[in-house]
Amino acid sequence: MSMMRAVVATGAGGPEVLEIRELPRPTPGPTDALIEVIGAGINRAEILQRSGVMPLTGPNAVPGLECAGVVRALGAEAAREGRLRIGDRVGALTASGSYAEFVSVPSGACLRLPASLEDTVASALPEAAAAAWWNLIARGRLRAGESVLIHGAAGGVASLAVPLACSVGARVLATARGATRRAHCLRLGAQAAFDPEDPELAAQIRAAAPGGGVDVILDNVGGPTLRTNVELLASGGRLVVLGVQGGGIGELDLGALMARGAEVSSSSLGRLSSRQRADICARVEDEVIPLVASAEVRPVVAAEYPMTAVRAAHEHFERRDRVGKVVLRMR
Repeated sequence: MSMMRAVVATGAGGPEVLEIRELPRPTPGPTDALIEVIGAGINRAEILQRSGVMPLTGPNAVPGLECAGVVRALGAEAAREGRLRIGDRVGALTASGSYAEFVSVPSGACLRLPASLEDTVASALPEAAAAAWWNLIARGRLRAGESVLIHGAAGGVASLAVPLACSVGARVLATARGATRRAHCLRLGAQAAFDPEDPELAAQIRAAAPGGGVDVILDNVGGPTLRTNVELLASGGRLVVLGVQGGGIGELDLGALMARGAEVSSSSLGRLSSRQRADICARVEDEVIPLVASAEVRPVVAAEYPMTAVRAAHEHFERRDRVGKVVLRMR
């Protein structure tokens, strides 16, 4: 039996519960691709899984929702389909298991990547690109000439959403804690960046938004910002919630929502079907990867750690001053 190294969560707690162990190398199912992992981006959901707030799915308690690597084997149906070939360089959305030297994923959840893309950038890309495109472009229907407010814009997904929004010709407003992080948002292309804890935040955003309202809001805070977000929407505005880092309970003024003809939606990539994830990956490959290849859109990487330093990588991810993604390198 072929073996591999993998990071295992031995229980619920802090980074100290993460250990490296030898596990059997996975075997791809009929529609799967076996990927030799180069690196994996760390995501908020993995912190919540490690902490016991969210369940850790999959065998052997190996975390990891994304990776970049090389296709080493294909299931029979995946091989017949012909989209992927042995040796292809890919990014992938994984339900779990990417903190390992090998992971098996549905072939439709793979993004074919250009050979010129640096390993670190590739490792940080799949979740950020898919989540930003799905929530901003597909669900938010952001168009040229519209305004968008991106909360937490120095984070892993949101920091890619800023240049993605700029690429479609939108006016981007951002919130981020700390002057350094706000300055980074401006460098990414935001026209203005605000302190989310400023009591005058709503007034500042209205002053910066054409017509006093925002067409699209991308929010990862959740309940605490719900009421203000609705009040900031322009007529026909769209609020898209992709995270509830501040809590899931909030106050919704339906009268204010209806007066604007606005809408609120939410989504989690991890809860979508395999077919939906495959459709998203196909669109991201067509619409976002070319922008990444040309460097018009790039994930921001805060730091990179070897697999043996996974505890330090999680500690870095949880720092309040972090800008962008933290990458875990498997080789």
